[in-house]
Amino acid sequence: MIIRRLRRAWKNFDLTVEEGLAQLTTICSMEVTIKGQKASCQKIPRPRQQSHELLEALQIKLPEVLPSRNIRVVTRKKLAVRRKSQ
Repeated sequence: MIIRRLRRAWKNFDLTVEEGLAQLTTICSMEVTIKGQKASCQKIPRPRQQSHELLEALQIKLPEVLPSRNIRVVTRKKLAVRRKSQ
């Protein structure tokens, strides 16, 4: 059902559902810490034009900022420091 809905929503784009999903997985968040405070939030930058058009076709609007505690809505997160493998 999901693939059929995506195909219908993206019928005017010259890409497959898999390519569209791959395009949307490049949307990342940036952790923003307020100087001198412990509070931080996740900032979601404005998506590239094609990603924006794909989201519009699906009628999805991303928030600009999210609290960083216990909320994760992005597919990838760029880390300033690489984590050590356990």
